[in-house]
Amino acid sequence: MIEINLLGEGGRKTKGEPKKRIVLELPNYVTFSIALIVIEIVALMYATYSMNKTVDKLQKEKNRLSAIERQVKRVRIKVREVNNMIKAVKSLEKGRGRAAKILEEVADAIPQGMIKENGDVLSVGGSLWLVSMSKKGNTIYIEGRSFTAEAVADYMMRLEALKDVEKVRFSSGGLRKASSRNGIDIYAFSIVVTLKG
Repeated sequence: MIEINLLGEGGRKTKGEPKKRIVLELPNYVTFSIALIVIEIVALMYATYSMNKTVDKLQKEKNRLSAIERQVKRVRIKVREVNNMIKAVKSLEKGRGRAAKILEEVADAIPQGMIKENGDVLSVGGSLWLVSMSKKGNTIYIEGRSFTAEAVADYMMRLEALKDVEKVRFSSGGLRKASSRNGIDIYAFSIVVTLKG
């Protein structure tokens, strides 16, 4: 049998010969410095991880507070709108008192009951009705219909008798026959009422 040594003279293993190890001996201060650097790197990684968690928490809290802040702004706007509405209602309430009273008196002045004409009793109740009524400043504009011209005259006299009324007159439309059906005439009238003050 033939043996060939491929490892060469120095590469041949002998039994019982220990393996060679490379041992690098460093001075203590270098070892300590390396250990310190490794510890700092680990500490920095942990601190970065902790800071990232804290930043994420703070970002979530910021987003939540931003949403709450937007809601508070909307509520403040609504409160301002409601306060403005309350002021408007209060100012209308002050002005409405007199106007509402006058408009109520004007509506109540519609003739109810009976009147006599040439000895005949003519029913007035329900023979006059208002179509529209509006108020601008110290003037009230009234549009209405009636079965008789006398009911319109009676209504105008009742309006003139109200304590807050200065003058009652027909407007440009005046009193006119609007229609006639089956012997029943319907008159349209437009009255302007000027209030005192």
